[in-house]
Amino acid sequence: MEAGSNTFTAALRVVGGLGYNWVTLFLGDINKETLPCRLGDSRKLFEEHQELLNLFEKFRELRTRDEQANSMELAEHANTVMATLDEGIKSLDTLDSFFDYLTQVGASHHRIPGFKPEYFWRIERPFLEAVQMTLGDRYTENIESIYKVTIKLIIETLVRGYEEKKPDT
Repeated sequence: MEAGSNTFTAALRVVGGLGYNWVTLFLGDINKETLPCRLGDSRKLFEEHQELLNLFEKFRELRTRDEQANSMELAEHANTVMATLDEGIKSLDTLDSFFDYLTQVGASHHRIPGFKPEYFWRIERPFLEAVQMTLGDRYTENIESIYKVTIKLIIETLVRGYEEKKPDT
């Protein structure tokens, strides 16, 4: 998605109209909250999409929710996923950095055997649920709309990065 696209422009208008800047809106509240809330919901991504666990040899044996919940390696990976989203959101104030960072992250997924670009979309719902749970009563319809546009932009950029970089043959 280009910076001038309709979706992106609409998101900028909504944020600007609310009197927020990107970093304050997206990170001001979430980073002040507790990490377990975020990790719990990012682990949900793997609970609901077992095929993603199967991409990683070290996670293939984690079949039950208890095994997944008690895996420190899975918690670290879930934290990496959320940290990537956080970093993408932080860089929204500098669009070149935003697109460069997420395009690079998307391209890096070629090193995961069997990874498909549509897997990036699996983080959308768990991310939105984590934001809603984190913000609680502060999660309004306007905020929900902004986060939906933002996660869509992030995922589209990850997909583009993956698709633009062809693996070395």
